[in-house]
Amino acid sequence: MNLPDLKTIGDAALKHSYDINKILWHRGVDRSLYFFPEVLTPLYHCASYRNVLDEEDRKAYNQLFAQYVSEQFIFLEDRFLCKVVESLLPWSVGVSVDLKRCLEIFLEEEVKHTEMFRRLNRICSAERYGVKDYYFLRLQKHEDSLLKMMAALPRQLNFWIWIALIFEEKTVDYFTHYRMQQRDGQSGKLDPLHYQVHQYHMLDEARHVQIDEHLLKYIFDNSNPIVRSMNVLLLRQTMRNYTTPKRANVYIIEELCNSRRHLRNQVEKLSADVRSQKGRSPYQMAQYSRRNFPKTFSYFDTYPDISSAMQDVILTYSPEEIKKSA
Repeated sequence: MNLPDLKTIGDAALKHSYDINKILWHRGVDRSLYFFPEVLTPLYHCASYRNVLDEEDRKAYNQLFAQYVSEQFIFLEDRFLCKVVESLLPWSVGVSVDLKRCLEIFLEEEVKHTEMFRRLNRICSAERYGVKDYYFLRLQKHEDSLLKMMAALPRQLNFWIWIALIFEEKTVDYFTHYRMQQRDGQSGKLDPLHYQVHQYHMLDEARHVQIDEHLLKYIFDNSNPIVRSMNVLLLRQTMRNYTTPKRANVYIIEELCNSRRHLRNQVEKLSADVRSQKGRSPYQMAQYSRRNFPKTFSYFDTYPDISSAMQDVILTYSPEEIKKSA
């Protein structure tokens, strides 16, 4: 898969480092535009998106969904990746100088990304995000407990590496959609500030995917069979939850309908429509394909236990696709 060595990855990180103050924060967001590629939102794929929502409703929904995406990145980087990487640093000292260096840079960049999306959401809505990072994303107690255990035992509860690989490659795909829409004369332009934040985010995450690939080899590949089986089960359950639009997506619908009086009797219908976008739905096809996740799906293919688990929860994934295209 043409994976660079860790020294090369670390050197590239230093060479391409940037200050987030280069982002044009002062221009704010353009509320006359969509903030996020429509095709990557679940309601877009439902008939009600066109039959029930007018243009201003669709724009309001899109802007709320974009704020939820920013919440996801704050959560992924601040509550999740920063904690496990901090725990890994003492271990990395005895493994590889280059691994330790990459993890240190990784940590610095994730702190930077958290601040980028925090600023972006506060610009979008000081009311929602003035004193807190999360509005739509609400963890349950058992989820919070698992996060704390994973941060304390990152080499034992190592399914987090797969989650990191999935979501960091998703970051690259998100910006690919931003760029395609900006270049498509038939599609409406997206908010420039959101475009720029996702562009800068992608620059680092492409390298983070490579670090995840190395961590698979250093940690997951060296797990004993019992630990490995446990992590495959945890990964399957986590992805099952994530690939089924539910709590946060329903909260977005509720927020939309509460803010737009003519939609207040549509909460149940729109919520049901969003929940329907699972399995092999159009939304899942837009989110999870070999085109979206070339590296991740290729890694699924090479790990039979992971491949089997992912076929069970990401129904748009099939290892047979690679055989057909060979």
